[in-house]
Amino acid sequence: MKILFLIMASVCLVSCHKAMLDEGVEMLNRKESSTLNALLSDSVTIYPIPSGLPAGYKSAAYTVTAGGKPVALYNAGNNGWGNAVSYGYFDRSGTVTVTVTPSTSFSSFKLLPESLGITGTRNGNTITFSIQQSANISLVLNNNYQGKVLHLFAEDLETEIPSPSDPNVVYYAPGYYDLSTQPPIGLSSGKTLYIAGGAVIRGRVKIDNVSNVTVRGRGILLNDYNSSTDNIALTLASVSNSTVRDIIVNRNIGSWTAAMHNCSFVNVNNYKAISPYFASSDGFNINSSHDITFDKAFVHSADDAVAIKGMSDQLPANSLPIYNITYKNAQLWADANNAIGIGAETRASRFQNILFQNIDVLYNFDDKNHPDVLPDRSAINIFALHGTYFSDITFENIRVENAKRLINIQMDETFYFGSLTGNWSWPGAMTNITYRNITSTSNGSNEIKLAGWDDSHRITGVKFENVKINGAYLLNFSDGRFTVNRFANGLQVISPLGTINGDVYNASGDFSAVQGKRNWYYRVWRAGIGTTLMNWNPDGSNHWRGPGSYDGIWNGTGNIYMHPDNSQAMLEWQAPKAGTVKVTGLVRKNDTGGGDGVNVSIWKNNTLVWPSGQWQTINYNNSTGFWHDINVVVAFGDVLSFRVDQRSNSGWDTTYWNPQVAYQ
Repeated sequence: MKILFLIMASVCLVSCHKAMLDEGVEMLNRKESSTLNALLSDSVTIYPIPSGLPAGYKSAAYTVTAGGKPVALYNAGNNGWGNAVSYGYFDRSGTVTVTVTPSTSFSSFKLLPESLGITGTRNGNTITFSIQQSANISLVLNNNYQGKVLHLFAEDLETEIPSPSDPNVVYYAPGYYDLSTQPPIGLSSGKTLYIAGGAVIRGRVKIDNVSNVTVRGRGILLNDYNSSTDNIALTLASVSNSTVRDIIVNRNIGSWTAAMHNCSFVNVNNYKAISPYFASSDGFNINSSHDITFDKAFVHSADDAVAIKGMSDQLPANSLPIYNITYKNAQLWADANNAIGIGAETRASRFQNILFQNIDVLYNFDDKNHPDVLPDRSAINIFALHGTYFSDITFENIRVENAKRLINIQMDETFYFGSLTGNWSWPGAMTNITYRNITSTSNGSNEIKLAGWDDSHRITGVKFENVKINGAYLLNFSDGRFTVNRFANGLQVISPLGTINGDVYNASGDFSAVQGKRNWYYRVWRAGIGTTLMNWNPDGSNHWRGPGSYDGIWNGTGNIYMHPDNSQAMLEWQAPKAGTVKVTGLVRKNDTGGGDGVNVSIWKNNTLVWPSGQWQTINYNNSTGFWHDINVVVAFGDVLSFRVDQRSNSGWDTTYWNPQVAYQ
């Protein structure tokens, strides 16, 4: 069936784009209908190269078929080593046979990621393989990740396609649209930008101060130019409750591919970025935002594939917080810098509750101009330039296939030969960071580096659980791949053979239904009565309960929760030996819907040790809270007590605390 339309809303959705939309209709009406047809078979939908696409955007490096149908291939531009990177896409259902024929001879090939288990067969110069489900597949010839690689995106058949006549949709049908002289495409709240399969838009999308918008479609947003207004292909700023899905973004110039700033409750699903231009072509950065989910992303960049950054221009304490970020089911390829990065810009009041899960790191190089000169680059990276707080960060089920280095956690004052500078006069710390089920088959150094800044800016509470490098688990910190400075403490290595914990006591990780397990006790204090032990609630709620209706201590999502009720809730740790312990953690309100807040403090026996002079008040709506990072000299049997007390009443008083005690 031939498609020949571009119907826009009767009322222009964004007034500054009326001329652009009119031009789009005229351009589309000139196209030959045969180039707009998606070619269909029982199992495959392919999208031909649009008529009028300049030759430089087409790839002749490979010939690809899917289900016997020719797949259009695009040239993403040259990587840092001068080799063109190609990509193509098609929709499929059921089992589909794919053939790939490189235009040049080759001695070996590899289909990535290895976790897919696709090996393929070779007949002459043609590689053949089958796929049974949607998948992103990369082809590397002669084991040359810096060569002419190919990325293929095999999608499920598209559903819920919007109507081109819907007044709430800006609809780009198959075709080529050069909008480089136009302002960026924008959306107002409640609207959708749809880029159909077979469409290529040479332009930008910039969406500001809106909610409930969608950017979607199987087509391509292509950007290979800079302008005076914006140098990012896809930008979301102060956007909430919105979605980006399915589109391909190709940025072929030295600037970020996509970014969001001050956004919340945004879902990015099945996003693909192919931006090999060296450098600074970050895949999709998450800046000063919260409640963000990425699912099924593919990124090939020549800088951070993904980075979470604090980009405020204020003191960190006054800057936007970054929290509740989930990035999962992804494939990442970074020709420079990091595959997974937090930082280097870290002006945020906190970085908290961040999860990277089920990710294939296909390739990670440090810098083509300075190989092995920048030891702070790695496949999985946290690099802080500014004093602030990092907590509850988890990397799990991550497979690293090829990388210079494996893991880096670092506080530093400069980045990339002084191009960025930081400030460590501000308070800060890192705690409760977990690396779980990390597998590396890389022939790189697989270095794991932890470098705190000073006594007041430490890295504590880092756990390496089931980290396997080239078939063998990490067993302890004497492994030569660890580089740890004296400002990184309270570390754990956990393997199937046991745990090396370095005298670290983490209240959440050690939480138990038994009083005294791992030296932790759960108590209350009442005026006129004194201190008594809580009782374990046997109803399956996993709570320690006091004598009141609501006083309790419980564990969840890696943190301790405490609630007073006409009594102080007291989480206590008893020293098993003499020494100096570092006591770190974040305490903040969890329930912020009402009440009058709580008072909190830390005591050694009968002496207040934090804060100085009097208890710390946490207002009812303070979800940022307060950090403690103190050294305490203890004798055998000394008790450290973490206390939460109500103010005038106990309503809405659930308080989050993640204390950790580590011998120095």
